[in-house]
Amino acid sequence: MKQKWLALSPAKQFIIVTLIAVASWKVLYIFLLQPSLIPDKYLTHFIGDGTAYIINLVSPSGLQKVRIYPTHIGGDVLIARGSHGIITIGDKCNGLELMLIYAGLIIFLPGKKLIKLFYCLGGIAILLIVNMFRCAGLQWIYKYYPDMFETTHHYLFTLVMYVFIFAGWSSYINKENIKERLNAEG
Repeated sequence: MKQKWLALSPAKQFIIVTLIAVASWKVLYIFLLQPSLIPDKYLTHFIGDGTAYIINLVSPSGLQKVRIYPTHIGGDVLIARGSHGIITIGDKCNGLELMLIYAGLIIFLPGKKLIKLFYCLGGIAILLIVNMFRCAGLQWIYKYYPDMFETTHHYLFTLVMYVFIFAGWSSYINKENIKERLNAEG
């Protein structure tokens, strides 16, 4: 069996390992994690806190601060100004799948473990922050351009998230070129 595995090209090995990992994750998530709301509840709440912080940061000083409230739907949170709800962040919008896609590719690519850890943690932190800005931006779009909400939510801002993912992958893949350029300049 080991000889058959080693006889496969690295590309085929990568595809097989990736498919097994994705299938394993889906089974684990659907049957164990999603019903228990782990990690969705905590991640959605974290995104909600960050989104509320950004909204409060850019809101005029005379406005009442926004706060987040849990809903009765999974780990979803409602961001409200007083008794007026302004945006709901659902578990599907917390970015978990995107973070797994981002980190998963880096984990399965060749490279040093410490560098992979750096890129995974750094990229996930960036994706969390970008998602908070995305949610705050969606609230702004909903308030001022409600006709554009669905388009921006499902297409434009989703594209923005994937651009950041691709940039992180590109940076990881090209890290040796970056290091060589820095050494040449210094």
